[in-house]
Parts: sequence; structure tokens; C-alpha cells
Amino acid sequence: MTKPQIRQKLTKLYHHLPLPAWIGIAVLGFVVLPYGLVFGISKQAEFSYSGDTCVRQLSLLPGIQKQAGESGFEAKIGNVTSIGNVELFGSSVCFTPTKTPEIGKNTVALSPYGSWFAAKKFTLTVPEAPTARSADVIGKAISTALPLRIKLTSNDAIHDYRLAIADKITACEQEAAELACEVSKLELAPGTAYKAALYRSFKGEAEKQVVQGDVTTLLPLVIAEASVADGTVIYDLNKEFRFNFDQPIKSSDVTLKKADGQEVDVDTRQEGKTLIVTAKADLPRKADYSLVLNQVVSDSGSALSAPLTYKLTTSGGPKVAGVSVGSSGVPQTAKVTITFDQPIAESVDITKVARLAGVNGSVTKISSTQLSVNISNAPLCAAFTLTVDKGIASGSNKEISEEAWIFKSRIICGSSSVIGYSVKGRPIIAYYFGSGSSTVLYTGGMHGSERSGTTTMQAWVTYLQAHAAEVIPAGKRVVVVPNTNPDGIAANTRYNANNVNIGRNFATANWKADIETSSGVQKNGGGTSPTSEPESKALAALTRQLRPRLEISFHSQGRLVGANKFGDSVAIGDIYAKMVGYKTMFYDAEGVMGYPMTGEYEDWMGESMNIPAILIELPSASGNYLNTQQAALIRMLSV
Repeated sequence: MTKPQIRQKLTKLYHHLPLPAWIGIAVLGFVVLPYGLVFGISKQAEFSYSGDTCVRQLSLLPGIQKQAGESGFEAKIGNVTSIGNVELFGSSVCFTPTKTPEIGKNTVALSPYGSWFAAKKFTLTVPEAPTARSADVIGKAISTALPLRIKLTSNDAIHDYRLAIADKITACEQEAAELACEVSKLELAPGTAYKAALYRSFKGEAEKQVVQGDVTTLLPLVIAEASVADGTVIYDLNKEFRFNFDQPIKSSDVTLKKADGQEVDVDTRQEGKTLIVTAKADLPRKADYSLVLNQVVSDSGSALSAPLTYKLTTSGGPKVAGVSVGSSGVPQTAKVTITFDQPIAESVDITKVARLAGVNGSVTKISSTQLSVNISNAPLCAAFTLTVDKGIASGSNKEISEEAWIFKSRIICGSSSVIGYSVKGRPIIAYYFGSGSSTVLYTGGMHGSERSGTTTMQAWVTYLQAHAAEVIPAGKRVVVVPNTNPDGIAANTRYNANNVNIGRNFATANWKADIETSSGVQKNGGGTSPTSEPESKALAALTRQLRPRLEISFHSQGRLVGANKFGDSVAIGDIYAKMVGYKTMFYDAEGVMGYPMTGEYEDWMGESMNIPAILIELPSASGNYLNTQQAALIRMLSV
């Protein structure tokens, strides 16, 4: 500022100062001389990173004192004394950096209006910036949930610090001489190695890397046991949920919400490795909830790798959860168990709310959650009903059942017996349905490599167990032998354990010991004598005993129907073939098969008892063909 400019400023000040101000200036005149003597001497100051850097310094008329020149610091006069609106003097000067402080000596000057006149100089010595302890970061196993704490050599109120891990950055807050970096915001994976770096900057200037190296995140906290699982239905009034972890627990963040989003107040506490979550009030019944462990942190800093969510439902009144029998095939004398989803109140008289109808029996309570229905000598194929009334009080909560439970089933429609044993002692089982005088016999598995016949006949037995009363006409009886060659089926071979073709071991007029096959002559393939094998003996004995109206054998493979040409077998075979869409081989079976057939089961029945028999060749050697054969099987009961 030029001398004329200074003169102009002082003239303006002269005209505007009130009388009290002039009196004050006069008083200050006594100190002007010493002030003038010392203003030219540089004042020494030590810059502090931890807070304000101030020195004691008398400054006249602080309102006109301005910085002279650029220094990288802003100087501000403090402890100002005023009269009216006029600032008379200040007793201190404080320095604030305007850019990254430069280490060493820095000069700051104050003078009236920033001129050369009466300039007061300050020499500000800037020490090394505080350093971060690298051992708090580098080579350390860090928590993914807790702040990473890094000590500084001293407080640093000047710089901003940021931590970078895996190309993600988080801010660090300073607490005394320690940084707290929010690692949880980086969403790091547990048990993983990363590159890390700590950066420092001043008011948005370029960052400086102060620490770098490798870190590893702690292994995740693992839940070992919980009192609930996802999808749990809560039957009692217990409001407490327990979670046991593999480490002692330090802190947790847990929420419990209803399905509509309404939050339920909970208390949480830690007891060693156990986290206990308690709802502050009873949970409304028949409602859905989400219990979320947002985060759980151990004493060591290990945390959950991801939030854990448990979908929960509070129950209503008791409901039947299961019954020990199916919709059919129940033994004539059976003990049926009915299980409830929760305990029944002791006050409930079970004989008044649970009933058995259709067959004889009784109902008793065997535990707080189970009833026993004891059926006594029920007739074959009898239908029965189990009923549990609504209005049953719970023994776990205050609810009662709102719906009755009705279950319909049927007593087994047939019986079974062992008609003989295989070479290796496996039983050959026949199943009996109906009580008429006219019998239809179904057999399968004569050749063990043709498993589809056995599978289809076993499915036919299962169907009859449930539907015999519906499909078997009055006066008819059905007998099924699904597996006539159990050793062959077990070994998946055509012959029995004696290497005999069971289907060629019957006493026909053309029986032979050595039989022709598609692969040549099989010595003793027809057995050493007719019905030499235990399997053929058992089947022959059953057939003589039954003297069936019709016999149907299942083999494979070929989509063919054959007949033994006794009685009305050809007409019956034609009906069956048309129903399933198969071709017939009534008069050219040997031509179709490609070799002479001797000692056949179907021929033996015709020759010895004039029984009509048909033979079905299913499409493949494996599979269950009941669906395609069922209508034809039922039709055979009325021919």
C-alpha cells in the first residue's frame, strides 16, 4: 500500500472514530512506544498438529491488521478488547494451515492493511507429521465388522485419513491419537487375504500413502446350535431364542419383524458363546415372523459372514400332523397312531373328541401329542373313518383347534402266503383278493432278466390293496404271484440258480431237458425232469389248487400277446391285445420267437387241466407298465 493510500485510510478513520475511541487511543499511546520498539522482532512459534497453534502477542487495532504475503497459514488475532464497535487490541495470534503444512520454518506477517508498515513477523516451525503404527494394519488378522484401530504417534487434527482394502475405501475417524476405520462398510469376505493401504490428505489435496501391506480377515463366526431353525413353527409361549456360537460373543444386532414389516421389540444378551434373544411381549398367534441376526461379533472380532434369517410362524390350536397308515392296506388288526403338532391340554377327554367308524376298535391317549386307534378283527376291504373334532385346547398355548380332521382308509383287501421257496431259499409269495369261486391268476418274473413283469405285477397288487372292492366282480377271486423266479430276478438272469429256464420246466407232451434258445441249445435248460425245480413245483401246485378260470403270464419284450389255444384263450387274448394295442402271435409263436418252445407253463395248464392262458410280452425288460395295462387287467376279471 502506498503512503497516500495509508494517509487516506487514516484520514477516514479519524473522521469516523467516536470520542470514546479517541480517548482509548490516547490511553494506548502509553503502550505505542514499546509496541513500536518490538514489532519488528520475529516471534517464534511451534506448530501443533493436535489443535490450535497460538502465541501471546499484543496487536493494536486488530480490525486493520491483515496478512502480508502468502505463507500457507491463516493468522487470526484473538482475545480482542473493544470499545463500542471499535476493536482496540488483541493479546494473541493463532495460526491455521491453508494447505499441507511444510516441514521446517514458515514466516507469517501481520501489518496494518497488509502493508510493509509496522509488519509483525512470526516464525512458525512445522515438525514431522504424526505417523501411523503400521503394526496395527500390516500382517494383522482384522475383523470384518469392528472398526480397525490404528494408533498415531500424536493427535492429528489437521489431516483426513482413509483406509483402502480390495479397491474399496472407508473413512477413518480420529479419537485422541488413534484412528478408527469403519471396515464393515467395505463388505470384506471372512478368512481372506487383501492388500491394504492407509492414506492421509489435507482438505481435499492429493492423498499421501502412509502405510501399505497385506491384511487377512478373521475367519467367520460360526453358529453351532440354535433353538429354532428356518421355517420353525412355534407352538408354545416361549419368547426366548438361543444361538450357540463357536466363540464368546461381544455384541449383536438382531431384529424381529412380523410379515407386514412391523418390528417387535426384543432384548439381547450374551452369556459366553450363547446369544439370547427375548421378545419383550407375547408374540401374536397364527402370524409369520422374520428373526434376523444382522450381525454378531465375537470377543476376537470374528463376525457372521452374512446375516442369518429365520422364518418363523406361531401356531394356532392343535392340528393332526400325521397318521401312521395310508388310505388303504391297513391290517385287519392294527394299531393306528394319530400324532398332533403340539401337546393337547390334559383337561381334554379324548374319548369325546376322537372316533373310529366303519370297523370295531377303540381310541386311547398314549401321550400328550399322540392317540392310538386299536382296530379289532376288521373284515377284509372294509372302509373306515377316523375323526377328530375341532375345539381341542392346546397344552402349549391358549389356542384351540378350529377345524375338524377326517381321515378315510380301508382295511387290506387281500391276504398273502408263501407258496414255496427258490433254490436259494427266497420265498415265492402269492396275493389273494376277493372270495369268489372263479379265479383269475396273474404271474410275473418267470425269466429273471425280464424284470418289468415283476414290477408291473407288484404295482397291480398295490392297486388291488386299495381298490379290490371296487374292481373285483362278485363271485370272482384274484391271485397274483409277482415274482415266480426270485433268484433270477435278484441276479438279473433269465434262469434260476440251477441254470434252468423255469418257463420250460413243466410236464408238457413236448418237454425236453436240452432246450433250444435264441443263442443255441442249452443243456438241461428245461431241467433234469419236468418240474425238477422248486420254483416250478410251487407254481404247479398253486395252479392245481386254484384251477383258475384264466391265467395271464407277463414277460418281455415285444408288445405281443400269445395264447395256449385252450378254451377261449384266443378270444380273450384278442380282447387284451386290442385294449393295449399289441400284436398277437396265437398261431406263430415259435416263428416269432425264432426257436421251438417246449415244456411251457401255459401249455402244461391247457394240456393237464384245459385252463385257458394268455402270455403278454411287455415293451421292455424294465419299467412299470401298470398304467397301460390296468384297464385290460380289470377287463380280464369279467371274461
